[in-house]
Amino acid sequence: MARLYNTFEFIGNLFIPRNKDKFHEVNTYDSGWEGHRLNFAVQESKTNSVFVEMYGGLSKSKVNKVYSFSKGTENNPGGRIEIPWDERLNEDTVDMVADFRKIIVDFTDDPEVKEKVEELRYKIRSIEYQDEKSNDDLEKLKSLKAELKELAPDRHEFIHNFDAINFLSEKLEEYKQKKFRVTGSVDYSESKGRFFRKFMIESIEIVPNDTKNQLRATFDIFFTKDAIDDKDFKKEKKVYVDGYVIGYDSKAKKDQFFPQQFVLNAQKLDFENEQHVKRFEFLKNKFDVKGKFAYHLQWIVNIFRGADTVEFTEKDLTPAQKEAIEFGFNTLDDFKPKGGMLGETTEENRLVKPVLEKVNDHNDFTSGAVETEYKDEDLVYVAAINTNTPPAQEEKKEETKAPVDFDDLFS
Repeated sequence: MARLYNTFEFIGNLFIPRNKDKFHEVNTYDSGWEGHRLNFAVQESKTNSVFVEMYGGLSKSKVNKVYSFSKGTENNPGGRIEIPWDERLNEDTVDMVADFRKIIVDFTDDPEVKEKVEELRYKIRSIEYQDEKSNDDLEKLKSLKAELKELAPDRHEFIHNFDAINFLSEKLEEYKQKKFRVTGSVDYSESKGRFFRKFMIESIEIVPNDTKNQLRATFDIFFTKDAIDDKDFKKEKKVYVDGYVIGYDSKAKKDQFFPQQFVLNAQKLDFENEQHVKRFEFLKNKFDVKGKFAYHLQWIVNIFRGADTVEFTEKDLTPAQKEAIEFGFNTLDDFKPKGGMLGETTEENRLVKPVLEKVNDHNDFTSGAVETEYKDEDLVYVAAINTNTPPAQEEKKEETKAPVDFDDLFS
């Protein structure tokens, strides 16, 4: 089984902290390390938002280098490369690095231009991928790159987080009225028995204003036959799943399993609707497994950190309001809060749908969850011993309903 990485794609408006030091935090250490952290939120709605971040830095006491990966060709898969710090911003240097190792910042807001950019990039990569390039190929490549540079002056590529952080720190606020797509990886850590999760930025781009907002992630969820907890379903209309995800543990310097709870949220479902009931059972049954080994299945998940809109009823009225309704002066609708009434603030990973696809040769989910070689005890996190790694910082919390389509039913 080859590891699948946990990723996210958030679309929405940005919330940038007014305090510059909270937006772009700089810390220095006795070792000479200067760490930079960029931190802002993506808003799915006014009542649901999630913070994302980027971290990088440099040493003031040691020689800095960029460790990356080169582009591959037909018969050369590329490999690890070491780049001198002073050369990291050179166009030729950036150009030699594989796209999956770059940080992309694209402030281009014309969809037609962006489409042409992707066409050009495809043509460029097609030539680069050739092992043997003729003089005509090299001339064509040079011409295409010049055309790309002229067409997309607001598209920027970086090969080190430090430079992307400083660029975004200076420029992002100029575009804060725009809608963005932010993508990246979901990272996990542990400190003193507590587990933390961060959404680490790898690309950020402007999207059209009519693009649907979302806070979605793709998780490879590991679970056992006892993962389902539905004892409070009648009251809460929620099924809880005790799952695990794989993440790189920087203290142990290896991949580990981290516990992560997921929720099958049925609060929007009409259980008098046969189709709704069938959809609910379809999702829930994906965790119905047997055997002594753990299973895993990739899922699309809605990241919810905020408050749901709840129904306003007579129990929410004050005594005076109840009397006014009793004597015919008002109706219940007169007292309903504008914009709806919010429930308690919650943080949940809401299951939307399973990825019933063959992701690669080692992960085929076309028939549902796949059995692994892991037993229950293998999923338990083992803390590293004798480490000087600084403790992980907890995610900053920011308060943050949408028209319901089939995916949104369980969000």
